Amino acid sequence: MKSFNILLAELNEGSAHAALTSDLAELLRTVQNTGRGGSLTLKIKVAPATRNNHGSVDKVNITADRKLELPKPEQPSDFFYLTDEGETTRNHPRQHSLELREVAAPNASFKTDADGVITFKEA
Repeated sequence: MKSFNILLAELNEGSAHAALTSDLAELLRTVQNTGRGGSLTLKIKVAPATRNNHGSVDKVNITADRKLELPKPEQPSDFFYLTDEGETTRNHPRQHSLELREVAAPNASFKTDADGVITFKEA
């Protein structure tokens, strides 16, 4: 029996082997980048090509069927509250909002530089 790797190298003049090599490289890169698993499946299909006069098969067609399943990156999720009506909202529906306003310190002065750094000086 011929070794499987020789059959794979000969199949479709090497294009099946080249495609599998490319698929494997893509799978490895994607697993490395996402930290998630994937798979590469090879299914070999063998079907009779012709039958001779005695009903036996002396030729076959061999097909390499590849299936590449790349890992998908984790999808981000977001947090929402639900109102009594089932609507989404960013604010807790049973919590009052607190209106904020700016209050200057009575005995302190400050300046802001070009980088947005605030420097306080005592009065």
